[in-house]
Amino acid sequence: MSDHPFARLNRAIRRPSLGLMAMVLLSSPGISATICFIPHDSSDGRRDWAFDVGVAFITTNNIGDFALGRVNIADGPSGGEIYSFTASRRLGELKWEIGGHTFRPQLEMPLTLEVVDENSRSPFLDLNATVMIRWVDFPWNDYVKTSFAMGLGLSYSSKIYLMDIERHPDSNRSHLKFNWPIQLTLALPAHPDHQFMLFVAHQSGGHIFDDGGVNSIGLGYRRAF
Repeated sequence: MSDHPFARLNRAIRRPSLGLMAMVLLSSPGISATICFIPHDSSDGRRDWAFDVGVAFITTNNIGDFALGRVNIADGPSGGEIYSFTASRRLGELKWEIGGHTFRPQLEMPLTLEVVDENSRSPFLDLNATVMIRWVDFPWNDYVKTSFAMGLGLSYSSKIYLMDIERHPDSNRSHLKFNWPIQLTLALPAHPDHQFMLFVAHQSGGHIFDDGGVNSIGLGYRRAF
């Protein structure tokens, strides 16, 4: 049985969002903040493009399980691998000045082709278009160059994932879903363009196309050009 709307609201109130915490922080006395968008200019030496390849494993998990360290790789007919190929165009950066500090999260647009290879049927294609913000200001970058990215876009699958059907047997499933990629990259400071990548491939109907979705976890290689 689905939750009553008031039950969902109650949970949201008890679980403050990052946006709410940011509003509280910015409204605190003595803290001022400004933010502006700076379009990409290749003359500053920053890379125009990044390409990555990776393989993800379909799981039985909800997206929140990963934050708790719970990963259950599906090994039945609905399990399998997702081979992803992505080209990302850098759009610019958000110059964020807050409390005397300046941060420069990067804005980019990745286009991803996924080949979904389930255990019990032939592979099919999944297409994704996203806008992504990449946080690059980490204090340990002199030792390990790090970025953390998250985005929101759309995903279209030529077939319905068997895991999607298995997890939601009593509802109609949509080929079109929201795409919510999460990505962590690590690189040597001497070779920042060669990045090891850990990522989550998350698709969900967002209570618009349908309810719920599929979550996969993977690793790969990202190269900036």
